[in-house]
Amino acid sequence: MKPTVDEAARVQSFAAQLSALLAAKPDRNTPDGVRADWFDAKADLLDRVGTAESAELARNARAQAAGLRVSEVAR
Repeated sequence: MKPTVDEAARVQSFAAQLSALLAAKPDRNTPDGVRADWFDAKADLLDRVGTAESAELARNARAQAAGLRVSEVAR
């Protein structure tokens, strides 16, 4: 079955957001707060997928963000 125009637009929008997120991935030299924000954005995007696997990946990304924020405060 062919996707509707709305479904195709959502997929294209998700793909564009994922591409932008991956292009903006910070490296280890980036401040922890900025890296934490990136992991939160990753989690938000993964939550949109709506599968059990993507929910688990989103939880892991949020945990990574929280860990980075803790390490930033400890410095």
